[in-house]
Amino acid sequence: MARIGTGKQPLVGRIAELALFREALKDPGCRGVTISGPRGVGKSRLADECLKAGAAAGWQVLRVTATRGASAVPFGAIAHLIPAGITASDIATVFAGIASGLGGKKTTGAILLVEDLPLLDQSSIIIIQRLSDAGKVFLLTTMRDGERENPDSDALIKGYGFRQVGLRNLDQELTHRLLEALLEGAVSRRTAYEMYLRSAGNPLFLRELVIAALDSQTMRSDGEIWDIIAEPEGTDSTPQLDDLIEFRLSAVSDASRAFLETISVCGDVVLDGVVAAAEQNAALLELESEGLVHISLDRRRTRVDLAHPIYGEVLQRKMPAFRRRHLFLRQAEALEARGLRRRDDFFRSVAWRVEATGSARTEDLISAARLAMDRHSYARAVHLLEAVPKTEVDTPCLLLLSQCLAQAGRTEAIEPVLASAQELAADEDQIFDVAFARAQYFFWVQGRQEEALTVIAEAGRDTHGPSASFRLRSAEGTIRIACGDPQTGLDVLGVIDHEAEGPRDINALLLGLMYQSPGLTMTGRTTEAVQIAESAYATHLKHYEQVLYLHPSAQRIGLIFAFAESGRLSEARATGDLALRELMAARAQVPHLWAALQLARTEWLAGHPRSARHWYAECVALARSHGQTLAMRPALCGLAAAAAQVHDIAAARKASAEAEQFPHVGMFVGEDAMAAAWLHAAAGELATARELLTRAAGKARAAGVVSSEAALLTDVARMGGARQVTKQLSTLAEGSDSPFNQARAVFAAALAANEPQSLEEVSVSFEEMGADLLSAEAAAAAASGWKRIGEARRSTAAANRTSQLTERCEGAITPPLATALEPAAALTARERDIAALISSGASAQDAAESLSISRRTVENHLYNIYGKLGVSSRAELKKKLESPLQ
Repeated sequence: MARIGTGKQPLVGRIAELALFREALKDPGCRGVTISGPRGVGKSRLADECLKAGAAAGWQVLRVTATRGASAVPFGAIAHLIPAGITASDIATVFAGIASGLGGKKTTGAILLVEDLPLLDQSSIIIIQRLSDAGKVFLLTTMRDGERENPDSDALIKGYGFRQVGLRNLDQELTHRLLEALLEGAVSRRTAYEMYLRSAGNPLFLRELVIAALDSQTMRSDGEIWDIIAEPEGTDSTPQLDDLIEFRLSAVSDASRAFLETISVCGDVVLDGVVAAAEQNAALLELESEGLVHISLDRRRTRVDLAHPIYGEVLQRKMPAFRRRHLFLRQAEALEARGLRRRDDFFRSVAWRVEATGSARTEDLISAARLAMDRHSYARAVHLLEAVPKTEVDTPCLLLLSQCLAQAGRTEAIEPVLASAQELAADEDQIFDVAFARAQYFFWVQGRQEEALTVIAEAGRDTHGPSASFRLRSAEGTIRIACGDPQTGLDVLGVIDHEAEGPRDINALLLGLMYQSPGLTMTGRTTEAVQIAESAYATHLKHYEQVLYLHPSAQRIGLIFAFAESGRLSEARATGDLALRELMAARAQVPHLWAALQLARTEWLAGHPRSARHWYAECVALARSHGQTLAMRPALCGLAAAAAQVHDIAAARKASAEAEQFPHVGMFVGEDAMAAAWLHAAAGELATARELLTRAAGKARAAGVVSSEAALLTDVARMGGARQVTKQLSTLAEGSDSPFNQARAVFAAALAANEPQSLEEVSVSFEEMGADLLSAEAAAAAASGWKRIGEARRSTAAANRTSQLTERCEGAITPPLATALEPAAALTARERDIAALISSGASAQDAAESLSISRRTVENHLYNIYGKLGVSSRAELKKKLESPLQ
């Protein structure tokens, strides 16, 4: 089990503060710097780094740590600075003794760090004041927000010549960076988000939460990425964290603590909805002054929230179960007595009664569960529905429960729930509803395509009417698009009226809209796909109040795909980031994983293999935790390809092998071959890689998936097969409105014809689209082409451009970059294949068998290769081929 090291906390996000300290050291008019902030924000850690910077600049560094215990002893905090033999009897003697030991010819001066300055005893304050006034020390002090004021210490640091640094908690991005530094590995974005919410960006709290999560194994790494494996319940902690929080809470009165307990179990308190007794008002004033609560206005109501979520977690852990039940019931009664004036009031009252008594009226439980789903609180919705008495459970209730279970990641519990729903179905509508739910479950959760389509076909024979017809079309059309038959799926869906109020089941409408855009993208109609996805999002917002389980940003998943395939990669990335922020906030984990998959593919197309690998790994982690079989193969194959492209062969093989356990289902027909192809390319087996990619492109062509076929054929061209794919890429470009496909066709044709001018032009086009790696490869090929015809100046310019572009490509190693900048005469395609194999360690016989030629032919080619490149050994050949990447 991983452990957090016992060394210093990594320093993240304090660059500006360090720069301010360095500037202050150089300023003759500055006497010191004070670092202030809340407990755990990293004051001491920053101070340590400041001392380190000072020592590196030639300063003598000294440290004083003030404590409550030492504050009662004169000179107690600075006793270690007083030279031996000097009696700490009077201030003048102590000052002279300490001053005599400061500075020196070999130092710039002395920096004195005073930690927890307000706790310093008065005698020590006087000495430090005199040292500062005499210019003997540059003061660096820390103090905690909210500490009792000390007039003497305040006078020391708030006068002329002191600079103030107010530290605040880290933002979400910096919290993610600190997490990765603590765990020494990649961390999923949703894990970073959840840990940010729980820690509020406080570095000390974050560290303790990570330790607790590792101890309880609620956070694990699969070798690629760290991820939480369950919905956060706020129960993980460490004794140190509990002690820190308990010390913070111990300063308040019993009445204030009781008020805090109420907020901790109920989430927040609306003062207009509880009895605002005088003692509660007094408690509220105390809590606000201590910084333990936030008070805000919610229209006409005053809302009180805990200043930090961890306060509530500690209070709940120490609270007896009986008291929790009592608080829930009391708040429910108080809220009901005032009248359930808002939608949330009803939800809260039912949820609190269930927590207090374990039950409520069935109709209230179901209504509250629907409200929980509206708020994407799926775990809470499941809890409410499971509280319905078994004697009152019916088919609609069970269908609602199955949807909540799917979104909460409890997919193993869905099938028995649907079986019970089927047994209880009372009429034709309910029979159809169950069939629709079963089809979705079979396909989206288990990847059982044929069973899903069979269920739909059977339902179609037994139901009639326009509503049922549309829902059938929606179910079948989306499945056919998602499994790689886009044109059939689009034909089944037909025309969807975005402005219509929709059929009885609004979710069928939104599901159809969600997959219409990807279907169009797959068939090369990217302009229409963008328009449909944007319109679908607007339609989703319009019907948001009626939706059971889809989040509006789920419609942005298709928009990411459409933008990427149309060559608008930066827009695809921005759309994905926006979608993920909203999906994480709503804890909509299933759409999150599909958005991550599309973002991963976007980064792959952009030529950023490390970023792509991260998103593929996040998708895999989410798919595992939420039982989403359908996403596993494309995510694992993408991860393997990205790892292979940076020559992490072990990771690529591991992911590729695991991918074989999952079915060939998905929108990216044939693209799973990229995993094996890039592994072969990394081993120098380009002919084998081209063969795999060509076969995969044939599958995509047969399925009518233009997006996948174009990507696969482009990779064939990149691996030395430009001549064989030029015609088909040109055909795809003519039948598609995608500028990306058109640029791919130009690229392959220019490679095949070795036209450096065309290669330079398409390199610019790729760069404008955000396809950095393809741009670099085109520039590299142009440099080689210019050199071949004696254009040395243009070759150098193209080579310089290649170098600049490859810096954006996150260490990608590809055949065009490794072979296109040959310093001598050009290698033929066959010679490039042989050179790649031999440089990767293959013997002449191995190369011959791989390429289906004789060993003598290999040896003859190898003789020519050595002569052209001016090398005489395998090692020199390998170095020469990799030289463009050095």
